[in-house]
Amino acid sequence: METFLERSGTVTDEQALLARARSLDPEALAELHERYYRMLYFYVLGRVGERMAAEDLTAEVFTRLLEAFHRGRGPERHLVAWLFRTADHLVADHHRARYRRPEVALEEAWAAAREEERSDVVVQERVREALEHLTPDQRAVILMRFWMDLPLAQIARELGKSVGAVKLLQHRALAALAKRLQDLRSDHGAA
Repeated sequence: METFLERSGTVTDEQALLARARSLDPEALAELHERYYRMLYFYVLGRVGERMAAEDLTAEVFTRLLEAFHRGRGPERHLVAWLFRTADHLVADHHRARYRRPEVALEEAWAAAREEERSDVVVQERVREALEHLTPDQRAVILMRFWMDLPLAQIARELGKSVGAVKLLQHRALAALAKRLQDLRSDHGAA
């Protein structure tokens, strides 16, 4: 079994390749990528556990290497150490970002959204049905207050009633809605 140095050549060959890459020689850059991509990819994959994330992060390591060379920076010696250190930083950033914004598998998110949508439709239908059992004034107060988001004083003016009468209508309407929704929930089974 060949060792890493036998695969990559001698240390002096490595330094010559790095010097050519630092001068942005396209062949040297391609050789560096070909020589180290696979090793770095499996290292990153072991740390993140996801193929696509490992591909993205490994590609980002090489992008940063190229950017560093463009700025006249980057490793002058110890290329492999620089690559792994950069990969470590990117993996840490990746884990921090996932911790802050946990990801949910697309299928799970889709299923949850469909379930929530079904639940919303059921709730909307039950509220519509419950509203039909209110008096016209109660229904008007509920719709103006909660659907149109109007203040009590404006509702009172619209209905030609006092603010106190509107408050009483709202209180009675909400109590009637709550009872009706509870009855509908019992009739249809808990959803």
